[in-house]
Amino acid sequence: MLPRRLPHGVRIAAPLALLLTLLSILAGCGGASSSSPVAEGPDPATVAPPTAALYGQAVVRPSGAMKDDVLAAARKVFRVQDPGAELVRLLDRDTSDDVRFSRDIEPWLGERVGGFLLLPHAGKEDPDGAAAIAIGDHEAFEKALPRLRRGQHRAGSYRGVSYDVDDDDSTYGAEVGDFYVVGTLPGLRAAIDASRGERLADASRYTDALDAVPDDALAFAYVDPKTIADATSSLPDVPAVSRRTLERLTKGSPIVASLTANADEIAIEGSGESQFNDNFSNGAEVTVGQLPGDSWLALATPPIGPIVREALDSAGVHDKAAAQVRANLGLDLDRDLLEPLGGLGVFARGESPLDLGGGVLLQLTDAVAAQRLVTRIQAILAAAPNLLVQPASAGGARGFQVQIPQSPQPIVVLAKGDRLAAGYAASSAEDLLDPQQRFDESSTGKAAIDTLGDGYEPSLVVIVPPIVGLLRALDELQIADLAPAIPYVDAYRSLAIGTKQDGDRTTVRIVAALR
Repeated sequence: MLPRRLPHGVRIAAPLALLLTLLSILAGCGGASSSSPVAEGPDPATVAPPTAALYGQAVVRPSGAMKDDVLAAARKVFRVQDPGAELVRLLDRDTSDDVRFSRDIEPWLGERVGGFLLLPHAGKEDPDGAAAIAIGDHEAFEKALPRLRRGQHRAGSYRGVSYDVDDDDSTYGAEVGDFYVVGTLPGLRAAIDASRGERLADASRYTDALDAVPDDALAFAYVDPKTIADATSSLPDVPAVSRRTLERLTKGSPIVASLTANADEIAIEGSGESQFNDNFSNGAEVTVGQLPGDSWLALATPPIGPIVREALDSAGVHDKAAAQVRANLGLDLDRDLLEPLGGLGVFARGESPLDLGGGVLLQLTDAVAAQRLVTRIQAILAAAPNLLVQPASAGGARGFQVQIPQSPQPIVVLAKGDRLAAGYAASSAEDLLDPQQRFDESSTGKAAIDTLGDGYEPSLVVIVPPIVGLLRALDELQIADLAPAIPYVDAYRSLAIGTKQDGDRTTVRIVAALR
């Protein structure tokens, strides 16, 4: 069993999918002789049980093109020429005096590590799980084992496999075939069972789901909604609304997410069969592309009225919420809010505190609903103390403005047709309704959206250089000490999140473009 002072060495394997950044650096620590970008060697899924609710795997010693791509990305992101050597230095510093990563772990570390989680059933509170670290050199492993076992003692054996336990906690470890497995005792035993019988690597739900994982994935995660639903539904006191949700999850296919990296971008992609594809659209959509072209933040949501209505109905609190809205706001929840409310758009711009701007765009189903809502909001704010509310109009739009004490610019709320815009300063509200240039027509906006690939509808885009300018301005004004962080932020060009629908399958893609 490994010492407790090794949290960033061998124990990085559990859970791998949540440590993608660390693994990206670790990928520079050597490599095998294979020129293929696809990981080879022992597969950790061969010691994972088919009942695993969550499984993650990562390549920690890539080779060939994959290694070149990861090193190129890591050099930009972490601002070091040799990311692998830097990580080894940090790991050596973090481990104990008796165990050093470079001497006692790296020589035997294989290409892949993986980890799995087993959900508790009725009568048990905590989940079980284990991490499997591939042994690339058994001779080196046996040589290092006496050092690695310091602070542990022999605890027993299972199916002929002897295992140790840490002296200070309940972490167990054993050599299982080509892997060193660490975890809870039930997790370790499940890994031993899988190595000799049914295993996740052979389960059809798992192998079918991996078709969506790119061959050059540095890491991936697998989640089985059916296993989660089956385990959770057996627990006592599960609310009725939760049971209905779980029933829908049992019909869903597994969800997979993967990480890829190269000199131009770091991308995370997840896909799964959605069981919640009811038609929530009311025809009042907002898109990222229609927001102002000089935005450094552009966000768009699907119609929010139908989604909120579904949530209130499922929870059985619709009537109670309607009564509260009527009493507090004087609005009819369905007529004035849920039925007409469409998509929401948010933008921000500016590279200094003096030229910051931003606002919110709300699309409604008709002009009457938009005007009714803005009139009611104006009346509510006018009744509030310390707020100066005055009528406002611009370019055929009508509404009001609110002067907030000690704020250099007012908040301006305008309604035009079936759209309502609220912006910091009149120019922000006007640009939301009639932008001088759309975001998807600007060079930076279009380039960021294009990083998602064909068929993806962007929901969030962040343009990084203006943010770097804002951080530098704040640092120069001594509002905050941001100088150490600026070079790391400046490594990126943009961040984009988008979705693509293909029948019942939804894919979400996140792309961080590098400079």
